[in-house]
Amino acid sequence: MLKLLVCDIAMVQWLMIMSEKIELKDKLAAVDMNYKGLWDELDAEQQKALKSELFILNRYISNAQGSRDTQEHFVLTVNEYFNKHWNILQKHPKLLWQLLCMCGHESQKIFFHQWIGFKKKQGNNKLSKFLLEIYPTRKQDEIDMLSQLMTTAEAKKLAQSHGYDDKQIAKMF
Repeated sequence: MLKLLVCDIAMVQWLMIMSEKIELKDKLAAVDMNYKGLWDELDAEQQKALKSELFILNRYISNAQGSRDTQEHFVLTVNEYFNKHWNILQKHPKLLWQLLCMCGHESQKIFFHQWIGFKKKQGNNKLSKFLLEIYPTRKQDEIDMLSQLMTTAEAKKLAQSHGYDDKQIAKMF
């Protein structure tokens, strides 16, 4: 009975180790230390999780705190090694991991990598904000150009054609 209990505890501990999620800071440290062998040490579940996070890691790795040379190093190497053929290489996650590890700094010290958020579409005036509501898939430069070319009367007419009532239009412009 005791032997069975010890075996069950060992099995539970083994399962806990194998299903452990690797923390983000550990993944970033592995890239900084150029630890390409991490991929082979992971089980299939951990590899699958890491594969789904490669693009997120890219965003972190490309932004490192430090001197201008260090920052330039990370931006340039991530763009050159990792981003260059992303669409083709995303079918090969081990290779992508190795390419990301190549982006580490030659000093092999661990850097602080801050998240680079995505740009949010934001208008600089009321007309731009209105146009973003109507055309959410347009690029920001297109919205800006349209807001510069469009008169207030044309914008009011556009708002009426999209179902805005007079109170809403008066409040918008």
